[in-house]
Amino acid sequence: MADELVAGKRLLAGRYRIDGLLGSGGMSEVFYGWDERLDRKVAIKLLKPPSGPVPSGPVSPEAVEILEALERDRKRFVREIRTTARLELTGTPAVYDTGVETRADGTTQLWLVMQLLRGKTLQTMLDHTDFVDSQPSIAWAASIAAQIAAVLSEVHQVDIVHRDIKPANVMIVDGGLVKLLDFGIAILHGSGALPRLTQIDRTVGTPPYMSPEQWLGQMVTSASDIYSLGCLLFELLTGDLPFLGVDGAVRSQHLQSSVPSVRSRRPEIPLDLDVLVTAMLDKDATERPAALTVYGTLLPFAMVAENGRARSQDPDPTGPFRRPLVNSIAVAASTNSGAELTNGEVHQLWDDIDLALREDRPSQAVSLLEDGVARAGHDPALALLLRKELAAALYVCGEFGRAAALFDEVGEQYRRLRPLSDPDVLSCALQAGHAYAQIGKAEKALPQLLFFVHNAAVGDSDQLHVVLETRFVIAQLRAATGRVDEALGDFDALRPDLVSAFGAVSTHVRNLDKQAKRLRQAGNGTW
Repeated sequence: MADELVAGKRLLAGRYRIDGLLGSGGMSEVFYGWDERLDRKVAIKLLKPPSGPVPSGPVSPEAVEILEALERDRKRFVREIRTTARLELTGTPAVYDTGVETRADGTTQLWLVMQLLRGKTLQTMLDHTDFVDSQPSIAWAASIAAQIAAVLSEVHQVDIVHRDIKPANVMIVDGGLVKLLDFGIAILHGSGALPRLTQIDRTVGTPPYMSPEQWLGQMVTSASDIYSLGCLLFELLTGDLPFLGVDGAVRSQHLQSSVPSVRSRRPEIPLDLDVLVTAMLDKDATERPAALTVYGTLLPFAMVAENGRARSQDPDPTGPFRRPLVNSIAVAASTNSGAELTNGEVHQLWDDIDLALREDRPSQAVSLLEDGVARAGHDPALALLLRKELAAALYVCGEFGRAAALFDEVGEQYRRLRPLSDPDVLSCALQAGHAYAQIGKAEKALPQLLFFVHNAAVGDSDQLHVVLETRFVIAQLRAATGRVDEALGDFDALRPDLVSAFGAVSTHVRNLDKQAKRLRQAGNGTW
């Protein structure tokens, strides 16, 4: 749908009127506006157009790469906003609508319509808080961090990683409820747990709050959010960030410096709280507590009746602790045990699934497939095929944990029935490996990906490219698990094959060189 104008103001999708600018960031602008159909105020986020020229057609390999990346980002944005929207959490803004608009000049623009929040960002509140003469209470700091942890405990269950926890992405609305912002943008620009072969040094995060693995370009998991929240909690308690510096100094501090004690900055802070912050800032991602553990540890401090807030006119984040914040999300397959599928219903089911996927409605495809699996018990071959397709749809939805387990199970069954080089056997291994990698389970991802590489034929260029990409991911996983020498060996062995397939100056080779150089520098203790 093309842009429209109403009384001189831009109208999106024939209903969302843009009234004025609320704020602007590096990649997006947020406006306040009006939903003319439902007669209510809304917030409208627009992604800024690409900073450089967009090729008019795939006239070169580089142009093809740019065009494919733009299209991939568009689809990923819509899909991942839907993932966030279906969480329906009190700690995130309600998502109302999203789409792509064609502007008057013929260019397209992604947009997102959300709940218009009334409150203040945490950054604004910190900027006006006096930590020298009138420190806010420990309950104030614990309440904010606990509410953020409550949101993270929910989103981490469905394999969403925020990747940019910082004060500017936290809003405290009237009534004291904390809202965590910018899931869509953070996921859009860092949706893979590992750097991709064609991705050049695009690190997501804000330096003072970035985890060591983000600084190193390694696997980003839910533990990275815990580290960033640890930095933020340190700041809420003391008024300072744990690591301060400029340029390379802040990076080396996050990577090498020991964690300062919050009690050394503020002696009245309880020991348990000091221990929690130190654990959240552990250099080893596997040693950090889960979000639910952070919430449980902070809860007693948040519920203590203390006087004092950042400023009396600010929303009070201790208020919502009069009621529970954390509710479990049940992520389980359908238990529908309806009648067996008839032949006619099977054909109709495949048509409906195909239509849902072609129209980019993967959640509907998941629902259809779950019902089909539950009703296909009488036909083991059909049930196995439906389960494989269900795993693929779950992956598209971003539910990587469920997808990985299902691909693993289905692949094991296929291996008992077919040769190791069978396409379904290889497909399950490849997709299980990538799904496990997305959620940071390198120990489960590596065997699957190695199996694929060892058994896949490379008779055509498409399959060769998949194998090369998979070898790159294997090297990344080995690096992420501390097997640096093996990872460097993988990079060295892969490089001539990339040169042969793509050319010595290709994006693939340049990115491999960058990753290998970074890994060697890390091994030598230089940054």
